[in-house]
Amino acid sequence: MRKSVLVVALCGAALLATPVVAAIRAMNLSELMSITQDTVLATITAKTSFASDYPFEGAVYTRLQLKGESLRTGAAFEGSVVFLGSHDPADHFGTSEMPTLQDTRVGSQAVVFTLHDADFPGGGADVACNLSAIYRVEDGFGAPVVMGKGEGSAFPDNIKLSDVRAAVKAEHAKQQAGK
Repeated sequence: MRKSVLVVALCGAALLATPVVAAIRAMNLSELMSITQDTVLATITAKTSFASDYPFEGAVYTRLQLKGESLRTGAAFEGSVVFLGSHDPADHFGTSEMPTLQDTRVGSQAVVFTLHDADFPGGGADVACNLSAIYRVEDGFGAPVVMGKGEGSAFPDNIKLSDVRAAVKAEHAKQQAGK
């Protein structure tokens, strides 16, 4: 008995010592904008969860209906984005921590980095680029503030929405000039 407990403990220690590949890649604003097609400021008008067997069996997604504007071009935006994971009790995967329920509540505003995934079932979908590509907007001290997500994110610190607008426009112009 004592020997089997020791073997289990050693196996557990070896498993914990095994390197793990991170599921979320840290990206600053420039990096995130370089791999996405749009950055939108939108009001979340609806939210639903659904299951799909893409890219693996039993995957659960969240779809957000959005209405707002492109921060890159100023054009009106109305559509939906999906991201892997949900806060649905049927979702048994560990991707439900980001974005948070607070980031995706209906009626709130968010800055969302989007990319079209043509391989998504049903003819493709606009997706929130990665799990940290949705930044909620809160009112703070008389001005809307985009809530930062810490080091390694597009907005590591809380930042005024007006400053986000300027930063996105400047980065968009820089990337267009580099093409």
